[in-house]
Amino acid sequence: MKQQILTKIKEIEKEEKVKVLFLIESGSRAWGWESEDSDYDIRGVYVQDYLKVEELKEQINVIRGNLDIELWDFRKFLRLFLKSNPSIWEWLSSDIIYLNNTLIEDLKSLFKDKFNKYSLEKHYVSMAKDNFYKYINGIGDKANLKKYVYILRSLACVLWIERHNSPPPKSYKKTISLLPKNIQKFFNKIIEDKKKSESLAGSRNQDAEKWILNILDRDFEKENDKFDIKEINLIFKRIIKNEDEHGTFSPTF
Repeated sequence: MKQQILTKIKEIEKEEKVKVLFLIESGSRAWGWESEDSDYDIRGVYVQDYLKVEELKEQINVIRGNLDIELWDFRKFLRLFLKSNPSIWEWLSSDIIYLNNTLIEDLKSLFKDKFNKYSLEKHYVSMAKDNFYKYINGIGDKANLKKYVYILRSLACVLWIERHNSPPPKSYKKTISLLPKNIQKFFNKIIEDKKKSESLAGSRNQDAEKWILNILDRDFEKENDKFDIKEINLIFKRIIKNEDEHGTFSPTF
């Protein structure tokens, strides 16, 4: 599968005239709760020719069969990095890496050292809230149970940040250990059922929802940003210069 993914990425690079810096697996496969029919959620970052007048594409999305590919321009990635966006951490902390670059470890280390605790917590809560009110609350007695795992994992990540003052680990087993025991049991039951199929309808869990709403309504202590925009700019310039020297997207006149 890795070779199939890399072959597709090469096609995208040629078609879009970009250079992919790194490529990882996100979503259920990265978390370890994929089902037999789960897609491959491929995520990556690319650079392109920044010395041109045309508007630059900030994101590339390609779906081919069971490959769900989403690539971000490096500048977009760094702007979200500065905001301590959870998607940035999810990508940097993935254990499934299809295309490596020392950039991953550099940015991962920097993120862990200087992330904004308040921003990361609020982002995870926002993700949980969106899923809860869209797929669970107010839709009747039945729900797509797999949505609970995304909501509960996001909120378990919040608990991890609060307790350890660090970004959450990729392993869901570590984070959900912070959930109440009855919620953990409910979570693990869904995971086992989900591994058999992505389609998973069932009765809503009032205990879980009561706990979820309690976290969604929680106030969080604000924190000042610690990232240095000058440092991020230097990283961007270093990568661009290096890729340009290798002739990846040097402009021709």
